[in-house]
Amino acid sequence: MDVSEVRMTILDHAGATKAIGSITLNGEFAVRGVRVMESADGRNFISFPSRQRADGQYDDIAFPLTKELYHKVSDAVIKEYNTLKEAAREAREAAKDEFMDVAKMAEENPDAVFMEAVTSLTKVESKPETNTKVKAEADTVTNTETNTETPKGRKGRGR
Repeated sequence: MDVSEVRMTILDHAGATKAIGSITLNGEFAVRGVRVMESADGRNFISFPSRQRADGQYDDIAFPLTKELYHKVSDAVIKEYNTLKEAAREAREAAKDEFMDVAKMAEENPDAVFMEAVTSLTKVESKPETNTKVKAEADTVTNTETNTETPKGRKGRGR
């Protein structure tokens, strides 16, 4: 049996659960609720979906019966987790670099940063007829029940 798909979501809290997701075996059987956990000594391991019994003990709901399958699943899940973690780290670094570039530009020429921000905000083309319609809509209030328009500041019928 092979692990044909692994889907993980990294969790951004400080608890022992670092990620949660699902696996698919042979493209035929899915297991949801597989977790990447961090032990007290900082090592990652996987946890299969479980439920708590009345006596407080936990029973796994779905789990591999052989060491071979356990290692295949574990390796695939930990590999996906590490890939996602690395991609998140790279995205943070790229955002930090971009921020530092803007901060440096702001130190060198504050007006350029302001103009770049204004330019990026006005990239959406505005059409004169759209602006007129928006202004006309802003000057009146439409009563949806009677489909009548009333100039703003005046009360409509029945109000």
